Amino acid sequence: MATHRKSGMTMLELAIAMGLLVIIMTAAFPLVDAMVSRFQMARDHYVAASLCQGRIERARAVPYSDLGLLAESDMLVDDFGNPASPNGRFRRTTAVTRDSPGEGLTTMSVRVDICICSRWGWRKVLHPIKSGTRICRFTEEHEQMAFMFTEYLK
Repeated sequence: MATHRKSGMTMLELAIAMGLLVIIMTAAFPLVDAMVSRFQMARDHYVAASLCQGRIERARAVPYSDLGLLAESDMLVDDFGNPASPNGRFRRTTAVTRDSPGEGLTTMSVRVDICICSRWGWRKVLHPIKSGTRICRFTEEHEQMAFMFTEYLK
């Protein structure tokens, strides 16, 4: 009498394997989400610093007498420094102070605040979130740079 034995996985073995996979993925997801959040935070700070530097570099191409025209307050901008209201992920403030710290000097200070809603999961698709617990908000997280200009006399 010959016995036929079938090889392969039974439904019970498959269900157990899938259950273990779900448990492992559930345990790993918070770690992956935290890692993505840290990368996003580092990226946001890098972009904010680049926005500060870009604003100062733009000012270097403006005549000294027109530096005051670059002053702005709470301008929502995108990753490239372009005005993007209401979809800006960054809020830029530029202050231009003449005769500071001394006569004939102009100090330009650029502050870029970072929208932290990117730290709450997969925000790229849902940004900006206008209501609910994941509303886009700015905190004290920011980058700031200052530069002094002087007028060159001929």
